[in-house]
Amino acid sequence: MKSINNHNQIKSATTTTSSDHGNALNLKTVKTTSDAPERTRPRIFGIKEAPTYYPTEEEFKEPIKYIQQITPEAEKFGIIKIVPPKSYNPAFCLNTEEFRFRTRIQKLNSMEGETRANVNYLEQLYKFHRLHGHPVNKVPQLDKRPIDLFKLKKEVAQRGGYQMVTQQKKWAEIGRILGYTRKQCTSMSNALKSAYNKVILPYEVWLAQHKQDSEQSSSLSSSSSSPPSNVGMRRQPSDKEEQEEAESPGNGGQACEICNSGENEEEILLCDGCDRGYHMYCLSPPLNTVPKSDWYCFKCLTAAGGDYGFEDGEEYTLNSFQKVCDKFKSEWFGPKGQYPTSEEDCEDEFWRLVENPHETCEVEYGADLHSTQHGSGFAPLERKPDGRYVNEPWNLNMIPILPQSLFTHIKTDISGMMVPWLYIGMCFSAFCWHNEDHYTYSINYMHWGETKTWYGVPGCDTAKFEKTMKAAVPELFEQQPDLLFQLVTMLSPGRLLKDNVDVYAVDQRPGQFVVTFPKAYHSGFNHGFNFCEAVNFAPMEWVDFGLECVKRYKQYRRQPCFSHDELLVTAMREDRSVETSTWLKDALIDMHQREMTMRSKLLKKYPKIHQVLEDIELSEDQQQCVFCNTYTYLSYITCECTSRVSCLDHLTDLCTCDPSKKTLNLRFSECQLNEMIQATASRACAPSAWSDKVRETLSAQSAPSLKTLRQFATEAEKLSVPVEEARWVREYVTQVTNWLEEANKYIIRKHQPRRRDSSAIKLYTGEKYNAITKLLEQVSKMSFDAPEISMLEETFKNLTDAKDTATRVLNGDQTIVTSKDYKDAFDFGTSLGADFPEMQQLELKIKRCEWNERAPLAITNPATEYNELKRLIEQAKECQVSETDPVYLSLVEKEKRGIEWIQEAEPFLKSTTTSNKTTKMITLQSIQDVLHAARQNDVPRVPHLYSAVHDLATRANETVKDVNMLLERARTASVLSEKPSSTDVQRVLKSIRTLPIYVEGTEKLQIEFDKVETWLNQVKKLFHMTSRTQQKNGLEPMLEDILENVETITDQDENNGDDDDNDKQNDVYCLCRTPESGLMIECDLCHEWYHGPCVKVSRREAKAQTSYVCPICDGSQAIPHATKERARLEDILQLLEEADNTLLFVSNVYTILADIAHRMQMFRSKVQAFCRSKTHLGVEDIDMIKQHLRELEGLEVVLQDETEFLRRKVQALAPVSRNPSSTTIVTTPTQISASASPVLQRVPSLTSSNWTATTNNNNGNVLPIETDAISQSVSSQQQQQTDNVYCICRQPASNSEMIGCDTCHDWFHIECVNLTPSMVSTIDRYVCPNCIANKRSSRPVIKLTIKPPTQPLSPSPAKQQKRKLTAITSASTTRYENGRTLKQQKQRPTINDDLIVLPSPPSGPLTTTTTTPQPSYHSHHQYSHHQSLAPSPQISDQRQQQQQQQQQSSTWLASSIPTSTSTTTMAEQ
Repeated sequence: MKSINNHNQIKSATTTTSSDHGNALNLKTVKTTSDAPERTRPRIFGIKEAPTYYPTEEEFKEPIKYIQQITPEAEKFGIIKIVPPKSYNPAFCLNTEEFRFRTRIQKLNSMEGETRANVNYLEQLYKFHRLHGHPVNKVPQLDKRPIDLFKLKKEVAQRGGYQMVTQQKKWAEIGRILGYTRKQCTSMSNALKSAYNKVILPYEVWLAQHKQDSEQSSSLSSSSSSPPSNVGMRRQPSDKEEQEEAESPGNGGQACEICNSGENEEEILLCDGCDRGYHMYCLSPPLNTVPKSDWYCFKCLTAAGGDYGFEDGEEYTLNSFQKVCDKFKSEWFGPKGQYPTSEEDCEDEFWRLVENPHETCEVEYGADLHSTQHGSGFAPLERKPDGRYVNEPWNLNMIPILPQSLFTHIKTDISGMMVPWLYIGMCFSAFCWHNEDHYTYSINYMHWGETKTWYGVPGCDTAKFEKTMKAAVPELFEQQPDLLFQLVTMLSPGRLLKDNVDVYAVDQRPGQFVVTFPKAYHSGFNHGFNFCEAVNFAPMEWVDFGLECVKRYKQYRRQPCFSHDELLVTAMREDRSVETSTWLKDALIDMHQREMTMRSKLLKKYPKIHQVLEDIELSEDQQQCVFCNTYTYLSYITCECTSRVSCLDHLTDLCTCDPSKKTLNLRFSECQLNEMIQATASRACAPSAWSDKVRETLSAQSAPSLKTLRQFATEAEKLSVPVEEARWVREYVTQVTNWLEEANKYIIRKHQPRRRDSSAIKLYTGEKYNAITKLLEQVSKMSFDAPEISMLEETFKNLTDAKDTATRVLNGDQTIVTSKDYKDAFDFGTSLGADFPEMQQLELKIKRCEWNERAPLAITNPATEYNELKRLIEQAKECQVSETDPVYLSLVEKEKRGIEWIQEAEPFLKSTTTSNKTTKMITLQSIQDVLHAARQNDVPRVPHLYSAVHDLATRANETVKDVNMLLERARTASVLSEKPSSTDVQRVLKSIRTLPIYVEGTEKLQIEFDKVETWLNQVKKLFHMTSRTQQKNGLEPMLEDILENVETITDQDENNGDDDDNDKQNDVYCLCRTPESGLMIECDLCHEWYHGPCVKVSRREAKAQTSYVCPICDGSQAIPHATKERARLEDILQLLEEADNTLLFVSNVYTILADIAHRMQMFRSKVQAFCRSKTHLGVEDIDMIKQHLRELEGLEVVLQDETEFLRRKVQALAPVSRNPSSTTIVTTPTQISASASPVLQRVPSLTSSNWTATTNNNNGNVLPIETDAISQSVSSQQQQQTDNVYCICRQPASNSEMIGCDTCHDWFHIECVNLTPSMVSTIDRYVCPNCIANKRSSRPVIKLTIKPPTQPLSPSPAKQQKRKLTAITSASTTRYENGRTLKQQKQRPTINDDLIVLPSPPSGPLTTTTTTPQPSYHSHHQYSHHQSLAPSPQISDQRQQQQQQQQQSSTWLASSIPTSTSTTTMAEQ
């Protein structure tokens, strides 16, 4: 069957998914919103919808109060749905990863009552026929479908039984009821009759006979003590016998359940269902032999399904159970083409499965999970320091303990009632018909998941519902009388509606609440995987329902959850509010009547029973009746023989002892119960007493005070008096309070005198006077006493007096009444806050008197201000002064002259913000005229305007003076440095632009200032101010930086000759000639230290390199400077000369530039002096040449000719080859031809025949230079070349051994290059120190020092003479480091300190290869100097001397530079 297969699938899924405990549920995979499609058809069975309520934000704040508000309407449906406001969205707080739960297995067709009765009856039939040897292997069929034997049996029984149906021939009628027709089957009656006769009739006859025997046995056992008859039924032992049987040791044998005898054990037959024993001869009919098949006793045979309940399922996590649910639903509806399925289809399929006895579907339901063990989906409760909870009230953990819930008076937590239960559903999992414990309210919230459908029966239809249930399945109620308490039975809503039982339905979705009302039966099922949480609560309206349920529990001997009487007593003791006492009074009276009735009944039957009065706490087991399980809180029966108790109605069921040995225990006496009722009734009757007291107080002669009335209103809120009476008192108090508040606005108190506010606009309408009159009329009709009444009356009297006084003064003789009389009357009214119209007339009179006094003075006073005139004119209009009044006309005339002056003065101030030609036509004299007019007596004063015009005139005078002074200084100054500063000119021009007048000389200033700006732009262009940083910082700061650079380098150069400054000179390095700082790097040729940023070597590059050659030794390297291209000194001098000739005003830039030029000229003279110090600068001068070249390259101003000269000297004396060619080493000079002389190959030929030199005189003419000295120098050098000098010492060959370089083919004395004869014999290939240095630029092998030592050391003479030797052989590498300090390395006499000796091939002759190509040199094509010097005092005084020095310098340079036939200039080289 389908059901078996489905069940197996669920189990297999459980096996695979239940082990998946580590994954938390992903809430994104479940539905969390309440959105749902509209229904497409009416609900099944025609069930009506229960109402849905939508509370507002304000209503939603108090859940129980809101439910009480809708109860009168909602309880008619039994269940309702509440949709919270959209803002309500509680977080799901359950730990889904650790959450575990066990399910219950539900068989859908076994849950339905009629279906389960059908299945149970079929099981009884099959057992009966198997027991009697005639098993029913196949259910009889009719029209190719099985006959419903249970329904056939019921229809036959309803018509009087088998005989009656046969006699009346009603088999066809029964067949039509079963769904058959004669057209479908011709032998319908015979088939039904045969099936009944063969299968049903034997069992019914047997069952009726055994029931009759069982009833006779019961009657005999109750009338005598003879053993019961062998009817297969056993007498139920009393509780005493069960206790004794449990306490006494067993005999270890089997006794017969009929005769209670253990004799003839070999004749005892054991039931295969319950293992009870029966003598075979005691049975009816007796058995002679043991049956071959299973044998069941009468009880097991007729009690099939009597122990029905849900079995436990597997344990799951939410994640694993979700997989099971989704798989089941998809596999169930998938083959039918209905997945995903609609809610209507799911509901129809559920009831089809429930009502089908032949198709079994098993599902699982995680129901009744205790939140204290598993956790709650809501946030846990938190308490404030005062003990109150802070959680939101709709939290289900909070609802049972809200102040409006009676569960706050229960001391213990009751699972499912006071503590929420959790429900995890899957598709088709259901909860059967039931109502809540103790008939309480319940509230269910869905956290997430698929829809849950609820069915509810209102409480008013409870009796009809129970009647229908018993009529539908009497067999089940016969087996289980308390069937409705077990939550295991479903019944189709269609069957209920058929019997006129109202049934309503509602669909619950995520975020929605469902509330059930007292006594309302409800059931439902789930459409899929969901998570709900539910709890009970009990407002005060529940009390009567709770008592009714307690009585019902006692009738069915059902275990209650708590003591109803104890709840009432606890509420009376803990809650003394009038609201509680009102409903509690009747409940306590009912409790008193019930208790006293039971006590009277017991004492009447057992008058001598012992009584004990004590109020002690007992455990729950000791408070419940041993028979009916009801709580015995008020009184109970005890006996010495047992620890159990009984209620007063079941004294005989406690034990078999004589009643005289038993004790009646009373918790409260009748007197104490009466006191409880009286105390509660007095609190409940407090509202009526309050009403009487209010009426008495108001009817008394003396009026009550406001304090008394407010006290009545406060008591009304506490005592819960009737709404109408409380509202009347509150409204009356409000009316009195409003009157007092209004009266206090007008009451005048002596300690708070009123003062007149002259700035406020007062409207004298008489409103205050009229309001006081109205208030006095109102208080005369009211009954209360307050001091404000007399104070208001006094205020009214004073105002009346003030009004009379004002009227008298205004109506008096104008010739007698003075201004003082008006003021006195007005001040009197003002002090009272009077607002009657007479006050306005008094105020006008007073103002007119004041105007008459002030206006004449304003006309004659020359210091009267214009604003004062305007106020007097406006006041005249207010005082209704005639326009023909002479004084008024004089005021108007003087105001007119003031307006005219203002119209003349204001244009001067307005024009200061414009710059058009019209405004510039204003003259200084016109401003002076306006100021003079303002000093006339007939013009009113305008202080702020006069002050502004006066300031304008003052600034104009000062600006004119400044312009004249600047122009005069510019004309009279003899030199530019004495002329005015361009900054002063700019300031004056800015001031002129702010003036509305024309200033003579402005155009001249502007023109001369523009010349200064043009000259400054030329300076910027010269120094290449192109970067944004330079433009932002300005020209002047950049020139100051250049001046600082020039000062630093030239000052160091001046100190070279001073012994005192020698140490200071040795402490500076690099091109910038500053001390060490940051990253420092050493050149391997000149051994000078350089700052990394100055030569563009970063720290990363320094670490990566093993060799470094500085830009001084290697001229091909670029040197970074502050400007993009350094300015030439000649250009600077030209700009200075241009400034002297064209500018009238001097700029600060000129002064800085002149200082730079002066220092550079002095430095040029010293460099040229060094270059002229010898006829020919040789190798011994290389260090000084590099030192000067280093200074020239470090300067931010270029001396181009001197730099090129020294650079070429370095290239000639210490060349650095970038790509040396490979050569072979030779050992003696004789092995080289004269044409391959190293010196001749390396040093160019300088003769007087292949170059010419020229220079410029002051007039720009080209002058010849004498070349005798130059020719002599060249001739000497050629002679030196022919003498064949060698080595680094530049000496001829000697008798000592020499070694030849395989790279440059030069010869070296072995002692000069730190070699010995023994070492030379092992060398196959030799590279000289110069070539090593050249190689290092392309294949670096150097020492790299990042930072030089700060303290110079004093090395020993031996270390000073020691040289570094680096030998690389096939066996090992040896390195010798010199021990000199940084300063000593700077003073080394030669650059040849490193040597690399390379091995050659093991065999073969030594040969000489061609030498490297020689560098070509080009002559200086034209060498000129700019003869225009700066006109500063220092330069202008020595103009002639400097021109002579330049001419000498040109002559010297021409003698020092080699020439060629090429016309390339030095700049091009």
